[in-house]
Amino acid sequence: MDYKVLDDFEKVSDVSPETIKKYEDLLPAEWIGFWKEYGYGSFMNGYLRVIDPDEYKDFYNESVLKLYKEEAIPVMVTAFGDIIAFKISFKNDEKKWSLECAYYRYVRSTFFLPSVEHFFEGLCTPEVFGFEENFTFIKYAEAVEKLGKLKYDQCFGYEPILTKRSKEKLTDLRIVDTKAYLKAAFVQNSRIEDLMLDGKVIDVSYSAKKEKKPKRVIADNPYELKPINEPALKFDNFNFKLCIIQVLMYEKKLLKPVFDIYEFSKCYPPREINIDEEGYDPIKPAIEYFKRLEIPTSLADEIKEIIMDGGNDIYGQIIPFWDGEDEYFDLKRVSDAELSQFPNLKHMVLINSPENLGKTLLNRLKKHGIEVNE
Repeated sequence: MDYKVLDDFEKVSDVSPETIKKYEDLLPAEWIGFWKEYGYGSFMNGYLRVIDPDEYKDFYNESVLKLYKEEAIPVMVTAFGDIIAFKISFKNDEKKWSLECAYYRYVRSTFFLPSVEHFFEGLCTPEVFGFEENFTFIKYAEAVEKLGKLKYDQCFGYEPILTKRSKEKLTDLRIVDTKAYLKAAFVQNSRIEDLMLDGKVIDVSYSAKKEKKPKRVIADNPYELKPINEPALKFDNFNFKLCIIQVLMYEKKLLKPVFDIYEFSKCYPPREINIDEEGYDPIKPAIEYFKRLEIPTSLADEIKEIIMDGGNDIYGQIIPFWDGEDEYFDLKRVSDAELSQFPNLKHMVLINSPENLGKTLLNRLKKHGIEVNE
């Protein structure tokens, strides 16, 4: 295999001939070839670890609730203790594999990708496969900077262990033994399952049969995004884009329509969003709306000051019941290319907690002539 993400692979040991023989009919030929070439070890700066299935298999199948009885074989663990496994199923008497991931920190599992090739190609092209959302790789870089690099059998764990309603905080991360931490999470949160709104357990792999509900027809939807007729501003960091939207949409009323999550929830075509139930966590349709929203470059000169505050309107659109106590909206990075679009921006007030206020960020803002208040 020749993928750029494997350039930093650190080998721990070979995969024994006995293990290869045991799994050669249970895992894709590509993965057996990967084992033979690379062995056990870590890559992507230690974020992903290739593991011995026998050390995790019993625990994985005990801790992840399945509607169907496909066999699952764990093959990787992330730096946050998420287990990635191959699931075996049969279609027309032909053996099929898919990759799934059990997020023990979020108490849920999800379908990952349908093949080894798609998996590695996805890592090489994050914009195609939603890399940051699936891997929270940015948090990993911050955790390494704060706590140091992990050993092969360690992961970053939360103390206290997260529940379904918990908020992730960098300050709660610790370096822990992976297996011990996963067992403790299982004891606290019980089995991982995926629930429909009516409480029924569903399988989330590509082979599961899901009922497709027709999209709602919304006449004259005010939140239907349409291309603008002029160049749009470019953003590399979503939280910085939110700062710009706050000024242009909610303070200066120059971006229309003014987004209201309660109105948007009624106009979202796939389904009506239940704010009372979903408003304690980031609402993904709202995030997707703001990510896709184009902002004309002609409005850039209007940005002269940015004041980040927990009460900003924009934050309440994404997490309506946000308590302001976590770091979700902290401005952790911003690029030179982004800042160069706003020549009139001279002052910023940040909401970052002290541990999330990096020198690189401050120096970059000052380089662009921006006075910063913390």
